[in-house]
Amino acid sequence: MNKFKSLTFLMGVIMVLVFASTSFAGSDVPNYGAFGGEKVDWYSNDIGAVYKKDWTKDQIKAFVNKPWSKEEKEKLLGEEGMGYILDKQGFTMEKIKPQKGEVLTSKQLYENGKAVWMPIMLQYGLGMNMKTFKKIWIDDGKWQDPKHLLLDLRMESEFLQGHIPGAIRLDTGLDFWYLPGFAPDPTATYYLQCKSGAPADGGIRGALVARHMRMMGYTGEIYNLTDGFRGWLENGYPVVNRHGQFNLVPGTFQKPDPYFKKDKYPKTEPYSPQP
Repeated sequence: MNKFKSLTFLMGVIMVLVFASTSFAGSDVPNYGAFGGEKVDWYSNDIGAVYKKDWTKDQIKAFVNKPWSKEEKEKLLGEEGMGYILDKQGFTMEKIKPQKGEVLTSKQLYENGKAVWMPIMLQYGLGMNMKTFKKIWIDDGKWQDPKHLLLDLRMESEFLQGHIPGAIRLDTGLDFWYLPGFAPDPTATYYLQCKSGAPADGGIRGALVARHMRMMGYTGEIYNLTDGFRGWLENGYPVVNRHGQFNLVPGTFQKPDPYFKKDKYPKTEPYSPQP
């Protein structure tokens, strides 16, 4: 009886091993310790993540090769000459594929990442500029309307330093989880704001969240505020933090303190504090 049980157990182990070896040999489970997962090439030249509403590669190429229209420039810039506009041709349409034994550089990794998020920015990120938004939010009083919500997508530290009056902070990395609580009405109008304003990105956090909201089933108007918190500050609009409400002097965003003179506080000893 014991011999029979042992034989049955041994046959079971063999069958499991045979099944595992055959199934994993032909499966899509990557071997991350080897280039391309042994015989499987895990490199993908897809642009963006899979979502049926996303533009196709041909649509992306057509948009990239077309000059910015006047309307698109206004969405990005507001008035002419604000100083920065999204460089929609500043990314590669073909991701860099490493050769066997090759390790991608940090710059190449960045370029491959940009091939994912830049098309998302181009499709979902062109909403409106801060001058247009200020008229809606402050002048027209939409900050009081429960059907209009402003979501600040910056980090908590950024939000605490200063934010647009009436904004709700939403963690970009947790938007799939937090949106149903902070933004429960899928038919409302949403304005998405991050730091933004750089020619390299133009407000990518807002574009990413706008896309996620569409994927989740939000059907109302969604606007990415393309020049972001930078644009709001540079236009001299009101900001709120724990000290109260104030206006930044235009042209001083992220500029060093002009009144601080380092030579006033010479660091004479290794242990002395440096302002």
